[in-house]
Amino acid sequence: MKTARLLGVGLACAFGLGLSQPASAQRRLSIAIMPSQYFSATAATAENFTQGLAQAFEGRGYTVTGADRTQSTFQSLGLSPSTHYADSVALRYGRSIGADLVAYPRVLAVGIPAAGAPGAGSLLEPAAVVHLRVLNVRSGGPIYFRQIGHEFSAPAPDDINNFQLPQPVAAAAATEVLDVYFRTVAGSARETRGGR
Repeated sequence: MKTARLLGVGLACAFGLGLSQPASAQRRLSIAIMPSQYFSATAATAENFTQGLAQAFEGRGYTVTGADRTQSTFQSLGLSPSTHYADSVALRYGRSIGADLVAYPRVLAVGIPAAGAPGAGSLLEPAAVVHLRVLNVRSGGPIYFRQIGHEFSAPAPDDINNFQLPQPVAAAAATEVLDVYFRTVAGSARETRGGR
């Protein structure tokens, strides 16, 4: 009798805790990550950054659309990896996949800042300048945007305009650009319903 009562109390507590959790904790949000746009960077660098973002979101429990599907959707919409797009294009992309959220990443530049070019007497490290926007597909509103310069150590290539962002460095840049997202936006009403 006593065991049955304790079991009943335990089940009631567990049920009550389940109801008190925010909706975002009860249902995993899906996110489509557009292939990273790239400008003063290489296609391999952009791909590594996109993979880093996917790993970061998956590690936090989001359902991330697979790379094959995101790439085929990108191509079917006639999008180019070297063109800046408005939020409306990113939303159309996210809606065509059927995701809750869409991430629109851009690798703006990778290399040594001009002031740090060889012979300029500077010891500046190379940096990757990345920009990320995340939009709520249902509301159509942006819920996050951030641009960072992620410094990294790497031997200078023969052509200083051809820096590659290796996968571990790209993953670190993705982690840095998403740091504020996971601390302030993830799990909030802003994320699940959109708006500010």
